[in-house]
Amino acid sequence: MAIPTPRSLSALCQTSLPLMLRHSSGKRMLSRVADIVESDRWNSFDHFHRTTEKLVRCYREAGAVAEVEALQTGGQIGSGRWIIQEAADVRSATVDVVHPFKERVLDYAENPWHVVQWSAATPAGGLRAELVVLDSREAIERLPKGRLRNKIVLTNGDPRALMELLADRGAVGVIGDRPVPNYPDALAWTKFGWGAIPMSHATARLVGFVLSQRQGEALRKKAQKFGSLELLLTADIRKYVGHHDVVSGIVRGADDPQDEVWAIAHSAEPGAADNASGVALTLEIAHLLEELIASGQLARPRRSIRLLNAYECYGFFGYLERTRRLQTPLAGVCIDTLGLKPMHCGGRLEWHSTIPMSASFVDRIGASVLRAALRRHRPGYALHLEPFVSTSDTLIGDPQYGFPCPWITTHHKRAGSGFDAYHSSADQLALLSAKGMETCAASMAAYLYYLANMGSREVLEVGRMERAHAVKHVGQAPSRKEAEYLRDVHRESNARLRRFLWGGDRRAILSELDEAEREVAALCSKARPAKGKGALPAGARHIPRRT
Repeated sequence: MAIPTPRSLSALCQTSLPLMLRHSSGKRMLSRVADIVESDRWNSFDHFHRTTEKLVRCYREAGAVAEVEALQTGGQIGSGRWIIQEAADVRSATVDVVHPFKERVLDYAENPWHVVQWSAATPAGGLRAELVVLDSREAIERLPKGRLRNKIVLTNGDPRALMELLADRGAVGVIGDRPVPNYPDALAWTKFGWGAIPMSHATARLVGFVLSQRQGEALRKKAQKFGSLELLLTADIRKYVGHHDVVSGIVRGADDPQDEVWAIAHSAEPGAADNASGVALTLEIAHLLEELIASGQLARPRRSIRLLNAYECYGFFGYLERTRRLQTPLAGVCIDTLGLKPMHCGGRLEWHSTIPMSASFVDRIGASVLRAALRRHRPGYALHLEPFVSTSDTLIGDPQYGFPCPWITTHHKRAGSGFDAYHSSADQLALLSAKGMETCAASMAAYLYYLANMGSREVLEVGRMERAHAVKHVGQAPSRKEAEYLRDVHRESNARLRRFLWGGDRRAILSELDEAEREVAALCSKARPAKGKGALPAGARHIPRRT
C-alpha cells in the first residue's frame, strides 16, 4: 500500500523550503558557533550568563521576541524535580609539580577543559598532595580506608565512577587522563555529575582535574622516574544558590500566539558540535523565518514557534514544569549536534523518531522535509531514519508530560557510535560544515513552519497518511500483541492530530479520523495471537503484586 504524502507538505517542500535554503547562511552560523563557544567553553555559570546575553541580542536582531526565564539552583534537593543543586563559578585552577622539581602541569586559563565540572575548591594557598597512579578500580578497592589521605590520584578511569571510592580512601583529588579516540592531545569533558554531584555520591567531595592522554603519559613517566611527585593544587571555585537561564526566541503566531511548537537546543556545554551548533541553528531559524516574513515572502505562521536554549534537560524540563501555560506545546524537535562534516559523521544525518506513543506523524513530516532538502542542497549527507533514543532531552516527548519531539543529529559516525571528538576539547569549529548547517537549519525551519501553520486541511491529509501507515503495518504485524501496540500508537497520534484542527468542516474531519481508528482496530482484531517461539513463557505472564 502506497502511503500518501500530504499535498500541503509537498507544496511546502517545492516552494518554501527552497526559499529557506537560499537564505540560510552557513557562514553566519559558524560565526555564531564561535561566539557561543567563546563563553560556554569555560563551563562556569558566570560565563553561561554571558551566553544568555549573546542569545538575547541575536534573537532580537533577527526580529524575534526574546525571553529569559531564570531557574533557581538549589531548593528542595532530592525531590525528583529537575533542580540543579548549586551554581558554580570557576575563577582559576592550576596544578604544579613542586618536588623534586618545579613544573606547571595544567592551567584552567589556558584550557578550561582541565577542570572537572562540580569540582571542589582548594584553600586560597592551595593543597600540597603526593601523586599516586591508580588505573584499576580493583586496586583502589583493595586499599584500606584512609590509605589515600592527602594524596591525589592520577587515573585513566572515569573520575565520576571512582569519586565515592576515592573519597572513602581519603584522597583529596583526582586527575583523569581518559583517552579520546584518535585525539591523544584532547581532554575528555569530565563531570562529577550531570546537574550536580548525584545524591548517591553526596558525601564525596574531591578536587578534580583533567589531562590529555599524552599529558598523562608524560606525568606517569616522571612519577616513575623520580619515585614520588609532590603537587600543588589550586582551584578557586565559588558555589552558591543562583540561577541558570532558559532563553526563548519566539517567532510570534499571527492568529493564536499561545499555541506553540518548540525547538530545543541545549546551551551551557563547551563543544562546538555538541551543542553550540544546535544553538546556532535555532538562531538561524529565527533569522530565516523573520527575514522572509518581513520581506513578504512568507506569511506569519498561525501559531508561535518557540526556540529554546537552556541547560540540557534541567533547563527544558524545569521550564516546562514551572512556567504556567494553557496547554503543553503541540509538537517540536530536539536539535543536538548538527552540521558535522561528512568525514566526521560518516555522512549520516539521522532523524530519530519521537517516543513511539507520542504522535508519530511528526516523524514522517520531518523525514519528508529532510529528503527534499538533501536532494536540493547536497551537503554530503545520507538520511538515516532511526528509532527513538532516550537522551536527556528527547524524554520530553513523553505524551503524559511534554510533546512529540524527534531528534535531528549528525552525532554518529556509524550506527550507535558517536563522532571521535565527542565530549572532548577536540570538539572544535573546524569539525563543522557550512553547507551541512544550512541544510539542517532550512529543513528545521520548514518543519516547524509547517507544524505552526497546520489547519484542518492539513489534519485531514496527515490523518490519511497515518491511516495508510497504520493499516499497512497492522496488516503485517507478526502477532496480535504487536498489532494492538500499533493500534494504540495510531490512536495516540490521532488524538494529538486533533489539537491542530483549525477551521473547515470539523465534524466531517473528526468523523473520518474516528472511522480510521475503527478500521485499524478491526484489522487488529484479525491478527493472530502469538504462538510458538514468539509467545511469552508462563512465568512471564504473571502480574506482580508489588512495585
